[in-house]
Amino acid sequence: MVRIAILGALVLAGCSKADPRPTDTAPPAATRGDGTKSAPPVQIQVAGAPGGAEAAAEGASANDTSFKVTTQQAQPTPPGGDAIARVVVNPGTGYKMNKDFPTKLTLEPPAGVTLSKTVFEPADAEKFDDHELAFAVKMTAQGAGEFTIPGTFKFAVCTETTCDPKKQKVALVLKTN
Repeated sequence: MVRIAILGALVLAGCSKADPRPTDTAPPAATRGDGTKSAPPVQIQVAGAPGGAEAAAEGASANDTSFKVTTQQAQPTPPGGDAIARVVVNPGTGYKMNKDFPTKLTLEPPAGVTLSKTVFEPADAEKFDDHELAFAVKMTAQGAGEFTIPGTFKFAVCTETTCDPKKQKVALVLKTN
């Protein structure tokens, strides 16, 4: 009985009306076990999409200005032809890319689509410096149609005092005719 009373007191002590999180903004950054923080996903600008359309990542929030991810979609190609799409991240003002973070782009091609690689790491980058990280993805579809290749992009951006790991959902589109 004493244990239940102590547990109840601890639960009540953890709840407070003085919650410092504002209710009208995106969820706060999650703190990882190593003390670093990750922000909620941001909006992904799809470069090269018809009309410059924007695609929002799942749970996207425009509040994170520490980076911008763009996908440069491949040009349509005949079945069996090679196409190249790019996934690019640029740090926001006051940030730079963290070249020591275990950066990784993992893609999951659907049936009928082959990729040059499904996992891209820093050594595979087309460009990786303080201001940009870019991966070129070579894709081939065996049949005609439109294929979506979903993926997860993990990277980090840093200021002079903090480093912020990020994890973003991305999607590449391969069109064949």
